[in-house]
Amino acid sequence: RMGASADEREALLGPEEARRGASSDRLKQAQRACADTEELGMSILDGLRSQRETLERSKQRLNGSSDSLARGSRLLRTMSIRASANKMITAAVGTVAGLALLIL
Repeated sequence: RMGASADEREALLGPEEARRGASSDRLKQAQRACADTEELGMSILDGLRSQRETLERSKQRLNGSSDSLARGSRLLRTMSIRASANKMITAAVGTVAGLALLIL
């Protein structure tokens, strides 16, 4: 049939239009979901970036503390060696002084 009426054409195109409309709605929903997911992802990345910076600063402070502890340990070791040397010198001087008194 060549000359289909306007009603017949509308009846035939109606379901097609409805399908296109439903497809368009699903596409819009998918785009909104994609945009929401992208926004959430960006927020998560910002949070992770902030946490990374915090961890890096903590690591730097910890390394600085470790260096300070190492210096303190070396200083205490040096002081202990000097204290032992001073005790030995004092004992030697006392022994010499005691012997000198005995001899005199």
